Amino acid sequence: MIPPKEFLRRIKPFSFLREEHLNALTGSLDVAMYGAGEVLFSKDEVCPFVFLVFSGLVGLYDGDELVDLVSKGEIFGLLSALHRTPSYYEARALEDTICYLIDAEAFEKVYQAHSAFASFFSTFIERRFRSFARLARQEESMQDGATTVLVESLVGKAPVTCAPGNSVREAVSIMDAHGVGSVVVVEGEKPVGILTNRDMRRVLVHGSPESFVKDFMSTPVITLDRQASVLEAYTTLLRTGIDHLVVMDRDRVYGVVTSKDVLAQMEPSSSILAIYRKVLKAVDLDELKSAFHAIRVAVSEMALKGVHFYQLSQMITSVYDTVVIRVLQKHTDPHEAKNFVWIHTGSSGRKEQILTTDQDSAIICGTAGPCLDAAEAVTHSLESVGIPRCPANYMASNPRWHLSFDQWKENFRQWFLEPTPDHVRYLTVFLDMRAVYGNGQLLGRLLNAIHESVTNQAVRFLAYDAALHEPPIGIFGIKHRDRGLDLKKYGIYPIANGIRVMILANRMLSVTNTRERIEALRDAGALGKDTAGDLLEAYAFLQDLRLRQQARAVKQGRSEANLIMADQLDKMDLLVLKESLKVVASFQKNLKARYGVDRGL
Repeated sequence: MIPPKEFLRRIKPFSFLREEHLNALTGSLDVAMYGAGEVLFSKDEVCPFVFLVFSGLVGLYDGDELVDLVSKGEIFGLLSALHRTPSYYEARALEDTICYLIDAEAFEKVYQAHSAFASFFSTFIERRFRSFARLARQEESMQDGATTVLVESLVGKAPVTCAPGNSVREAVSIMDAHGVGSVVVVEGEKPVGILTNRDMRRVLVHGSPESFVKDFMSTPVITLDRQASVLEAYTTLLRTGIDHLVVMDRDRVYGVVTSKDVLAQMEPSSSILAIYRKVLKAVDLDELKSAFHAIRVAVSEMALKGVHFYQLSQMITSVYDTVVIRVLQKHTDPHEAKNFVWIHTGSSGRKEQILTTDQDSAIICGTAGPCLDAAEAVTHSLESVGIPRCPANYMASNPRWHLSFDQWKENFRQWFLEPTPDHVRYLTVFLDMRAVYGNGQLLGRLLNAIHESVTNQAVRFLAYDAALHEPPIGIFGIKHRDRGLDLKKYGIYPIANGIRVMILANRMLSVTNTRERIEALRDAGALGKDTAGDLLEAYAFLQDLRLRQQARAVKQGRSEANLIMADQLDKMDLLVLKESLKVVASFQKNLKARYGVDRGL
């Protein structure tokens, strides 16, 4: 048997500790053996020790329900021992087990004396998963730098402003006097536009030095709070395709940052903005295909360097939408745009595409709209660019999803009235509708009609669907899945689908992104603050893990998959995956109770 001190040295965060702290823990440590079926401590009992499993397997039970499995190298009983509070669970040995018993007082003294050691446990207990992972690895990723550097640090000069009624000549004089390439146009203290060197070209062609600034300024002005991160600024530049961001201090203009200012902080990601501009300027499908492939490779690089899913998904969504719009403009008459709306569904509708994305689309037609041949031409062109067809044929080129407003309205009415398995599946796809091109008012009208058609029975069936696939319990359960764990099936979909159920029940379908839906439900009081926080952290981690998996596949030229094997993960990722799946399981349990799923369908 390995000596206790050597065993502790191999486990984070004990590996952070100096010799004196390790001696303090091991000096009061005991070893205990438990036979299979033996209870280590009961529910509502205060744990006198912090338990560390040396070998074997322990189950934590809430009544008859198994809520966690604890295996070699894992700790349990921590909260009860530290805070002298009754345990929420009963601990039971599921096989012959050996545990180290660390005295609670000795553990607390080390906890209070060593900040990194304490932070490790506090971030984990509070389910701040990204902070936990960073502490565990004791390294800074690219994401950390991009998210900790604030936009305000890039502002080098006080804001230079003028009024809308100033002449262009006066504005240029102000810019020259301050040595800047832009001037913020304000009414009072409110920014209403920005005049840049690029705008001067239009003045030369269409105006004169005496023209009013308001006639040539770029508007609406794009603003960002001074406390926003550089990565957030970068994402905004990518989404909008502009070169200047007006930085705000509450309601007051703080300064201006340019794309060059931001890109200087971003290094490898700077290529994405350049590629995105190629997408905007592409004149044929070959150029679009080349740019789209380059974007996927660049995003893969950023994912492997630690840039967060939420930021990367915004980038991918911006590029994906732009490619679709360019192709639509190629195949449809611009005068028709007011008569239809091209919508995205599924992950694209939720603005959560990652590297593996296919075509999930539909059309709502008003008085007229593009014919099926035009929709097929769009589908074919997108496929040639590198966006594959949807295997289930949820595409606007399919006559089933190329419908008039009244036909869509009737479809939803029938799906809610008769929630058969097929109809439930259609609802899970099309309740994530997001307008991409055309007359967005058609979608707004349809969402209002959907809200009027919702039935309690359909909501229950959708809740049942979200809770159908229960994730494995504990690291032991994850490791013993021989074919790997499907992150999408057991982690991402239960959260996305369950949150959609709550959004539907609360008549908030205009919000499509899962993160924004969780925040909207929290702000409306429909979801508890702690639950919302846990779901946001778990969803972000699961999507990050999936994104890194797919980024490796792109770099290696393999097809992307959602399966992940336990031996592909380090101990820290396994720990966070285990906790994330516990959040998923708890959310599913709450969904069943909230919508009466346990009472039968």
